[in-house]
Amino acid sequence: MTQKPFWFLLNLYGWAVLAMSIITAIVIKQTWVVLLGVIGYLLALLVDLIGGRSLGRTGAVRLARAEQENRELRAEQARLVGAIRERDTRLAAVGQPPSEPVTPPPTVSEVIGPIPTPPVASEPLTGSEAPKP
Repeated sequence: MTQKPFWFLLNLYGWAVLAMSIITAIVIKQTWVVLLGVIGYLLALLVDLIGGRSLGRTGAVRLARAEQENRELRAEQARLVGAIRERDTRLAAVGQPPSEPVTPPPTVSEVIGPIPTPPVASEPLTGSEAPKP
């Protein structure tokens, strides 16, 4: 994969904002306006990054695939939630209560208990806490 070390210099919108701020600073004779152009340039870079335009061809394909997979997963989730609701309404019509929701598996701290804290250096180590050579 070829890397472009100065990819941020290829952003035309950023250059346009910066050039307009320089022209404005010259016209109104206020040099601080150039700082607004620098901020605008950085905002243009940020929008470019968020939009995915600076990813290149491979990155854009990966982003498109990830977005498609996300849409498919959301559709599958909606289908499953709809099936569960439909099942619950059928059970309610028959007179049976809906099944209890599935409980998540226990966390590590629930299984092994709280993690013991090491002794403070000012307390002398005794018994099994003392390090073995």
